[in-house]
Amino acid sequence: MPALSSTMTEGKIVSWVKSEGDKLSKGESVVVVESDKADMDVKTFYDGYLAAIMVEEGGVAAVGSAIALLAKTEDEIAQATSKAKEQSSSLSSSAAPSCLLQ
Repeated sequence: MPALSSTMTEGKIVSWVKSEGDKLSKGESVVVVESDKADMDVKTFYDGYLAAIMVEEGGVAAVGSAIALLAKTEDEIAQATSKAKEQSSSLSSSAAPSCLLQ
């Protein structure tokens, strides 16, 4: 979750503009995030693929935590999806917070 203002500590996912598996180009909007001040489009800094969404619409994540995994190639999507599922299941089996930290 990027910091969209100097006072932002967490953000809420309003909507995903892209879906898992979609190809991304640097500068494209990927997700709309509600900060403490406004709703803002978040753009990708990289070319690649949206491999796994880790925080669904309506979910809240701390600034600095992972909200999605990106893959450089289509071949890496399955690997990233597997990693996201492993992290998700390890959190749900413990008393961990609801957001995944990188």
